[in-house]
Amino acid sequence: MSVALPEQIEAAVAPVFEILPFDQAMRSLVPVAGASAQVLAVVQQVMKDPALKGQDAIKAGIWLYVDELDRSHEFSEALHTPTGSYWHAIMHRREGDFPNAKYWYRKAGAHPAMGHIDLAGGGSASGSAMAGYDPILFVDRVARANQRREKDSPDLVALQKHEWRALFEWCAER
Repeated sequence: MSVALPEQIEAAVAPVFEILPFDQAMRSLVPVAGASAQVLAVVQQVMKDPALKGQDAIKAGIWLYVDELDRSHEFSEALHTPTGSYWHAIMHRREGDFPNAKYWYRKAGAHPAMGHIDLAGGGSASGSAMAGYDPILFVDRVARANQRREKDSPDLVALQKHEWRALFEWCAER
C-alpha cells in the first residue's frame, strides 16, 4: 500500500517513506521503542522542509508513523480541532492508554477521514467489510489484543495502517 499525497507534501516527506517504507512502519499496536537514530535524523530534517511549515497535523502523523509517540503528542495536543483530536486519539491508543484514546476519538467525532478507511483491506470486527469504521470498537479490539500480548496482530496492525493512511492523506489534501 502506498500513500497518495499532493506533490509538495510528497516531496517533503519522501525521505521518511524511503528510510521506513509503509509495509515496515507501525508494525506494533503498542510500540515499546521509538525510531532508530537514523530514522530520527531523517524525520528531524524533514520537519524543517518549507512545505511542512504550519502543517502540524502532518507533523503529528509523521511522528506517529515512526513510533515517536511523545513527539506526535506535542503536535496533536496543540491542534484544537477534530483533526488534532483524531491524531491525539491514535497516539493514546498506540501508547496503550485506551480510556484516553476513547475520550479523544469522541472529541474527534465522525471525522471525514474515517470514511476513507479501507475496511475490506484492513480487517474489521468480524473479518468482513463493515458499514463504517468504529474507532471505539477498534480501541476495544486493540486493548484485548494488548492484554493477550498480541501487539502485532496482523488484521489489527493492517487496520491501524489504513487508519493512519486515511487521516494522513486527508490532512495532506487540506
